[in-house]
Order: sequence, then structure tokens, then C-alpha cells
Amino acid sequence: MPLALASLAEPLTSCIRALARAQRAGGFGVGDTVVIQGSGPIGVLGVAAAQEMGAGRVIVVGAPENPRLALCRRFGAEATVSLDDHETPEERIEVVRGLTGPFGADLVIDCSGHPSAGPEGIEMLRDGGTYVEMGQFTDAGAIETNWHRICTKDVVVFGSWAFTANDIPLGIAMLDRARDRYPWSEMQTRYPFTEEGIGEAVNSAIEMRSVKSTIVPAPDLIGD
Repeated sequence: MPLALASLAEPLTSCIRALARAQRAGGFGVGDTVVIQGSGPIGVLGVAAAQEMGAGRVIVVGAPENPRLALCRRFGAEATVSLDDHETPEERIEVVRGLTGPFGADLVIDCSGHPSAGPEGIEMLRDGGTYVEMGQFTDAGAIETNWHRICTKDVVVFGSWAFTANDIPLGIAMLDRARDRYPWSEMQTRYPFTEEGIGEAVNSAIEMRSVKSTIVPAPDLIGD
């Protein structure tokens, strides 16, 4: 496959492992409603992985509209909930529960890496649902919360960290079989391997002007 496509295998595999852990725990099955918190590269890839693994509906909570939420819909998200339009957790929870009927999602996955996503996501779950935390790859600090809600909602909560060597072939295989189903190339904004290009790539990612900043030393070798 083209190298640009193959470069997505590593982050995609992290999403596959998180969903597979939910499957093994009985918290994710065919036709289930999945809410993804975060619309960065992991969130976008999570939309694809969830659908490929059987999700019936996928809803994304994130920002900004362009390019991120728009791309999530291009990848198949049924609906997106913008942090810019719905500024408080209470608003976002109300919108998600309205979209889910109003019982809540079967599975919520945090791909945002923001500590406040946890308590908010728990309230987006149906009673007995499953919450997967895979976004905390750096220590973003603590927040005050009431974990009593885990008991009253009877939910399952667990973390997923990266992937194992055995998971990598699953990511490669999914990219291969689904290469024509998703606009993979639209995820990546390419920058030259120069001091200026690297700086712009980093700034673009920080400012969320790109979904995934990709630095390429030799564009003619990367392919689409």
C-alpha cells in the first residue's frame, strides 16, 4: 500500500485495541451506538475502526468544525457535537442523550486526552454501558469528580494503552481492506522535512488547523 496510507496503521491499531478490549468485556457488539470524545487523528480513526468492527451508529464530540468534525462526518459519523456550539458539559450531554434516544450510548471512548472528558462521558452512557479511556497518553492532571456515578449507572470503566505487537497486523489489514471506503488522504496535511516545514507542521497541529500533520522528506516516495 502507499506509504502515506501505511503510516496510519500505528494510530489506527490503538483504536482497534481499545474497541477489541470493549468487545471482550461484552461492552461493544454489532449494531451498538458508540460515542467518541475527541476529533483529532485518533478520534477520526476511531470512527473508521468502530464502523469496521460493527458499530451501528457513531457520534463524535469535539472541535473545531473545520477541518475536524467535518472530516469525522466524511468518515461516516452519523452526527457530531461541537464544543464551540455547546460550551458546557451539561449542553453536550443533553445533545448526545437526545441523539441516542434518550437512554445513552452503549460505548463511549475518550480520544481527547482531557481529564474532564471522563465524568462527561460517563453521563453520555446508558445504564450498564462501557467507558474506555485511551486518550491519556500524557499526564494532563487531575479534576474533581464524583465517582459515585460509576455505581449508580452500573457502568464498566477501563483503560487501553497503545497496542501490542500482535495488534499491528490487525491495523494493517483493516487499512488494506477499507482503503477505498474512507478518505484517508484527507486526514493528512503534508509538510516538507525542513526547519520551516517542521515548525509549521507542529504549529498547525497545536492550533488544530490540521487533523494530522505529516512531515515527508521525499513526497514523490510517499504516494496517496
